[in-house]
Amino acid sequence: MLNSVTLNSYVGRPIKEICPHGYDSSSDNHCAHFVSHVLQLGMGYTCAHARRRTGGANIRVQELFSQCMSTREVHECPTVGEGLIFVSGRSNFQGSPTHIENVPKKHVGILFAGQIWHYSNTKHKVVVQTVGEFLFHYPRQHNALWCGSLPIAGRPTNFGTCS
Repeated sequence: MLNSVTLNSYVGRPIKEICPHGYDSSSDNHCAHFVSHVLQLGMGYTCAHARRRTGGANIRVQELFSQCMSTREVHECPTVGEGLIFVSGRSNFQGSPTHIENVPKKHVGILFAGQIWHYSNTKHKVVVQTVGEFLFHYPRQHNALWCGSLPIAGRPTNFGTCS
């Protein structure tokens, strides 16, 4: 069950402490990687595959988006509920059903009780922000926020118990 105690166990942690597979280059984007370790999501391309191993956690934002049974654009800051939250340029969310384009400027976090836990690639650690702060993750583009249900396969786990 997703809760703030589980999510807070990751705050301030760099990806090298979270990923047991050594996929921790500071030049890589680790937002989907962090989310997938927390939720133990090993579908698609994983951190272990990148190291020519089996298992691991997903590292691609667009693959996480496709695992959400339902998605919707967020037009006001939610203060309740849980799920994954995605931010990218408005035109990067396309189609019916909606998918997110594989573009460089896309980001994902975990929404819980009006706050977002995500991996800050500039700070190289897990941070917590409000939905309003997360909306401006990419300051020089017209961003859109989309919320997705937690993937059915997701099993939240505390820091130190990731596989």
